[in-house]
Amino acid sequence: MQGGDKDRLILAAFVAGEPGAAEAFVRAHEASLYGFALRVLGDAAAAEDVVQETFLSAHQHGPSFEARGSVRAWLFTIARRACLRRRRLRVGEPSTLEPLDSLGAEAGWGSEDPESCFSRLQLREKLGAALERLSPSDREVIVLRDVEGLAGSEAAEVLGITLRALKSRLHRARLRLAAAYRKETSNDGD
Repeated sequence: MQGGDKDRLILAAFVAGEPGAAEAFVRAHEASLYGFALRVLGDAAAAEDVVQETFLSAHQHGPSFEARGSVRAWLFTIARRACLRRRRLRVGEPSTLEPLDSLGAEAGWGSEDPESCFSRLQLREKLGAALERLSPSDREVIVLRDVEGLAGSEAAEVLGITLRALKSRLHRARLRLAAAYRKETSNDGD
């Protein structure tokens, strides 16, 4: 049985109130949802609330789940909406877009070889601090694609945007992350 089919069966059992189904459903998705909400909101208590809200909503709306997408993407969609309600921001593109050339220059394009850049990226503490510097919308697209590993189409579905818009947002967010990381590492000598 594939993971998607298993998720659908567990969701159906969870909604039906079968013994042990809620525990299995929560265990399968809690860590990923919590990690997403924590990275987007930056607050552990708020992230826990979002996870609880997500599972309550999944239980309530599970009977109307349409099997067009994955259960995992559906849960991330619910969690994202809960995060948005907490942030009280509108969904959409930022009011201004920075040119890719200037973002690339800030990210250090051409200033060092790729191997040394990626080896420095392995310093989790610096990368975590850089991720915190990003806007919530940049964090959510990076977390969905690069941390949680959702496919582009799934992440686009969660965010309620086209795949093309996702690719653009992800590219810009990665550049901003690289720029924030570069600032974090340049502070080492201070």
